[in-house]
Amino acid sequence: MTLGGAAGAVDSSPTSGRAGAAFRLGPFRPELGGLIPEAVLHYRVFGDASRIPTHGASLVFHALTGNADLDQWWGPLLGPGRPLDPANHPIVAANLLGGCAGSTGPNDPAHEFPLLTPADLARAHAPLLDHLGATRLQVVAGGSLGGMVALHWGKLSPLPVDRLVILAAPARTSAQAIGWNAAQRMAIEADSDWEGGRYQPGRGPVAGLAAARAIAMITYRSAAELDCRFGRARDRRPGRFDVEEYLRRHGDKLVARFDARSYVALMNAMDHHDLGDLHEAARETARRVRRIVGVGIDSDQLYPAAEIRRWVERYAAAGASAEYREITSHHGHDAFLIEFDQLAPLFGNDPEPRTPADSAA
Repeated sequence: MTLGGAAGAVDSSPTSGRAGAAFRLGPFRPELGGLIPEAVLHYRVFGDASRIPTHGASLVFHALTGNADLDQWWGPLLGPGRPLDPANHPIVAANLLGGCAGSTGPNDPAHEFPLLTPADLARAHAPLLDHLGATRLQVVAGGSLGGMVALHWGKLSPLPVDRLVILAAPARTSAQAIGWNAAQRMAIEADSDWEGGRYQPGRGPVAGLAAARAIAMITYRSAAELDCRFGRARDRRPGRFDVEEYLRRHGDKLVARFDARSYVALMNAMDHHDLGDLHEAARETARRVRRIVGVGIDSDQLYPAAEIRRWVERYAAAGASAEYREITSHHGHDAFLIEFDQLAPLFGNDPEPRTPADSAA
């Protein structure tokens, strides 16, 4: 697999900053066909980017509706003395292709955006890391969609990786998980403002996207948590159960910051996630990665812990240095964004406990 096309220059300084920088990838050809004529990755470097060639870097991939602002969704893991310490190794985080936070996505209604896979999303980072002068990576990590991308990075990385941390991501997307995504797409498509994905910027299927997010939130949290938090209470709004009010609030929050076309594009990428033959995937990954940590969540109903344990065992049987760890939580799939006390040791360091962040899955 070719790792990248003709990479261009950055549009602004790559050094850490809220604005980040734009790196021009040039023409990008996804593995399922099609072309992105002028692909761009929006990224941030936490720490001094000039130290990457000499000190190495860490690479973090975000989940479905995340972005390059690592400090917003994994903030308690980032900083001096914490697992992701920019003073030790600068940390690179980019908005995935297909997203809507600066990288190239399906934002032009006049042109059909090609199908992307997690392997595409991974290899798009290779020219960026080459531009930054990276010769090795201390940690490569991601959860959910980010974990899928990280798994593929392990197979194709052009750089040696010390530690690959995969959170709540299976070796391939199951029929049930694809079904949940299909239900979300149906909700979006049922909104008349979807217009076949050809709506103009600033418009779009607001109600459909909010309904899709409500469906997603049910899969991100566990039945035990929802029952404990809400039960059958109807205190927040007369005539409406509190759990419904919670789902509507999360739908409104997503509509305010995300685009429906990008949501569909990245869900499609998740559906196409498949490592193929696990023995071969393990051997390819072992050539590049010194240690692999696969992390399941005991209450995850979207990607059950057994799915993660299964690929870790297959990797280990194929000779890779792979170990399985499990997060115990009633929060469900979103625990990889919440249980920071349990996340910290996975990176090889124990930071001070922090307050759980809101969901960014």
